[in-house]
Amino acid sequence: MQLIFTKLLWSMLMVTGLIGSIIGFVLPIIPGIPFLILMIYSLKKISPAFHRWLSKTRLAEWLRKHQPTLAKWLVG
Repeated sequence: MQLIFTKLLWSMLMVTGLIGSIIGFVLPIIPGIPFLILMIYSLKKISPAFHRWLSKTRLAEWLRKHQPTLAKWLVG
């Protein structure tokens, strides 16, 4: 029961991050990047397969090189 509730909570945060990032990229007054980070972090918590894939992308390598703190938090 707790596992289902946890996945549901992370899924709701992921959808909120997706909607917020889309609105943030359309409307310049709302920042979209924090919502995008929330979406990626939530998706990482939901799917271990996504986390493995994310760790191998060029974006992850770039983050490790230029933003090591953010990369450790998102990818590591």
